Amino acid sequence: MATTSADERLRAMAAHRGLKLLRSRKRTPGAGDYGKFGLIDAAGKAVLGIETDGLAATAEQIEDYLRASSKDDWKRAAEAAARAKSQQTKAARRPAAATKPAPAAKLAATGDGKAVARGKAGELRHHRDERPARARPALRIVAPPEPPPPRETALNIRAAVPSDAAPVAALLGQLPGQRVDRARTARRMRAMQDADAGLSVAEQDGLVGCCAWAVVPTLQRGPVGRLTLLLVDERQRRRGIGAALVAHAQAALAKAGCTEIEAMSDIRIDNSHNFFRALNFEQRSYRFVRSIK
Repeated sequence: MATTSADERLRAMAAHRGLKLLRSRKRTPGAGDYGKFGLIDAAGKAVLGIETDGLAATAEQIEDYLRASSKDDWKRAAEAAARAKSQQTKAARRPAAATKPAPAAKLAATGDGKAVARGKAGELRHHRDERPARARPALRIVAPPEPPPPRETALNIRAAVPSDAAPVAALLGQLPGQRVDRARTARRMRAMQDADAGLSVAEQDGLVGCCAWAVVPTLQRGPVGRLTLLLVDERQRRRGIGAALVAHAQAALAKAGCTEIEAMSDIRIDNSHNFFRALNFEQRSYRFVRSIK
C-alpha cells in the first residue's frame, strides 16, 4: 500500500503539533489494522489510535484531532492579540498634554482675517483656541469565542462487581466467535470469585475495558500471576487503557504473593505481542491447547 499525498499531509500536520504519525504496515485489505493510523508524542507515548491489537484510528479521526488542537492554539493566539489591542486602545484614549497658551498680551488680525497673538518680541503666531483631537480607537472585529470542548471523564480502574456482568458481556461480544450472554458471564464471574481469581474493569463514561487474572500455584516457580484476558473496547484503544489495566492487575497479583506475571496472548494477533513487549514482557515459552471432548 503506497504512501499517498493525503498521508504525507497528515504526517506534516502531526509534525507541526510535535507528534509522530504511525501508519499500518498491513498490505492486505481487511487484514489486521489495514488502513489505520495512530499518533505518538516525542517520548513515544500513545496519543491517539494506539491499541493492543494494532492501529485503530482512521485518517479522518487523525485529521479531526489535529485540527481541533490547531483551533486551540488559534484561540489562545487570538486572545493574546485581543489583549494587546485593548492595551493599545487604552493608551490612545489618554488625553494629550495641554498646549500652553502663547505669552501674548494682545490679539491682532492679519490681512486674511485670522486671529494671531503678538508676543513680547513682536512676532506673530497663530492662536490655537481649540483642544487637540483625541485619537479615535481603531475598529476591532473579534471572532466569537468557540465553545469549550467537552470535559473528558477521568479513567477509573477498579475491581469488578456483579452489576458489571452486562457491560462485560458486551465487551466479550467483540471477540471472534463470542456472543453476548449476560447470564453466562455473571456465572463465570461468580466462579472466578470463588476460585480467588480477579477481574478488573476500566470506566470512562461507561465500561471500556476489562482484565482477568488468576494466581497459578506451580511446583517449580511458586505462585505465578497469569493474565487470562485483556480486552479494551475497539473504539477506545490506543489510549493507555490496556496498560492501566495491566498495572492494576500486577499490583493485585504482587499482593497475593506472586513474583512473576505472565500473559496469555492469541498467536494470531501480532499487535498484542508488541503491546506486551512494550510493557517489558518477555516471550519465554509456547502455549499448546487441545479441546476436551
